[in-house]
Amino acid sequence: MSRTPNPILDEIAQQGLPRRLFLRNMLFAAGSVPLASWLTACNSNGGLNTGGGRNPNFRSPFENIGPLLEPDENGVQLPAGFTSRVVAEHGQPPIASQPDFLWHSDPDGGGMFRTDDGGWIYLSNSEARDATTLFGFLPDIPVLSELTTRETVEALGNVLGPVSGLLPPLGEIPLVLPFSGGVSALRFDKDGNLVDAYPVQRNTTTNCSGGATPWGTWINGEEIADGYMFECSPLRDGGEPRRLDRFGRKAHEMVAIDEAGRAIYHTEDISGSDRFYRTVFSADAWPAGGRPDMDQGKLQALAVDAGLDAARAGPTPIRWVDAIDDGTPQPQVYQDETTVLAGNEGVWYLNGFIFFSTKGDDNIWAIDTQGGTIESIYNPDDGPIGSPVDPDEPPMAGVDNISMTLDGEMVVVEDGGDMRAMVLLPDGRTIPLLRLPGPADGANATEVTGPAFSPDGRRLYVSNQRALRDGTGVSFGMGGVVYEITMPFAVRVNPPLAQAMPPEA
Repeated sequence: MSRTPNPILDEIAQQGLPRRLFLRNMLFAAGSVPLASWLTACNSNGGLNTGGGRNPNFRSPFENIGPLLEPDENGVQLPAGFTSRVVAEHGQPPIASQPDFLWHSDPDGGGMFRTDDGGWIYLSNSEARDATTLFGFLPDIPVLSELTTRETVEALGNVLGPVSGLLPPLGEIPLVLPFSGGVSALRFDKDGNLVDAYPVQRNTTTNCSGGATPWGTWINGEEIADGYMFECSPLRDGGEPRRLDRFGRKAHEMVAIDEAGRAIYHTEDISGSDRFYRTVFSADAWPAGGRPDMDQGKLQALAVDAGLDAARAGPTPIRWVDAIDDGTPQPQVYQDETTVLAGNEGVWYLNGFIFFSTKGDDNIWAIDTQGGTIESIYNPDDGPIGSPVDPDEPPMAGVDNISMTLDGEMVVVEDGGDMRAMVLLPDGRTIPLLRLPGPADGANATEVTGPAFSPDGRRLYVSNQRALRDGTGVSFGMGGVVYEITMPFAVRVNPPLAQAMPPEA
């Protein structure tokens, strides 16, 4: 199958550097590949990407951090020089002067936005479950444990009453009702003080992850077999959320947006036999510098004809198959020619490359959108992968949400694994950035979720999904803690400016 040459990677090959090594070494050693476009146009003006060349002597500051120390007062293990604080926890008001707003349970995917006053907004999805949570203490009633589709949960919701998601426990009985997911916001001023907290989306369920759009909104989806995707504003009173029907009905995960390619990439995670999707738009439907007409998108699924084993060995051609998108849940209409992946999770776009993680095999993949190829850039089966600061740290496991800097540094959080956020370094090594308290397996297992950097590049926000403040693991709908990690250095990031939802067409 022919492919369109990628001039960046062709130049790399001409320099005698292996293409696979180029992609695996996302940070690059000092001076190597100084013209790579997805690592240029960065400078050090507070983390904003305003142009200029990349420093050829760049070295990631993460390479200099030490091993994780003993847990701090919040139970978080961090390297020397890092500090943590709790900014939100389930059932408690993040702002003491706003006692009527209580933080949601099961915080999952998170996104970051700049504000016009110099501050920022951190959005957090709630993966609070539907009827399977409400009746989780009755595992021997299969008709209840199988209520995983929107129609059956809606029917139950009509009987049980209004949704909440914000109700605190009543005595020892947690009030977890259907459609208790959604999205909430934490707003900070320019000095990092938490000044507001509020809901931005409700009446949805099992909201797993999402992605910030260049036009300043948040796209997020429901992780149920026939879930929908939604778009909402991060601003208080930023307009009504909108359902996006051209993204397929499926178990939605994370979202990444390629403006130049007029494509929105999104992952699926429902059974371990999942597909990787994109929604593409014509030039008329997505004008340059604007927001696409979401009703005009075409849903497509990834096909790797040579197989994923080939992609683990090197760049492999891909193609995109038009999906059946008539409102039928995608698992019911999968085409045989599309490629099955093991639990799609995080996805990120950076200068012509789409990076995504698959939890079932702990791989991280890179799609070259110009060259039309895919390859694995992190595979624990490639050989010994240790931590250069602590050889006893195990390889990454349960790779989930990801977040990247403008310099290509990737933060990967673990669903289970060793309850860590890891930084992917050159040559496939990983550096542990933090470890959260709580059990990684068992009935009350928790996970690390929602990584996002503040606009100044000095703070990382991350959640402990199903845990109390003391690190005790709890059931769905009963816990969740959001932490702010302050670093002794800044990384380069450029989150979008928060905007209200655009008017209906």
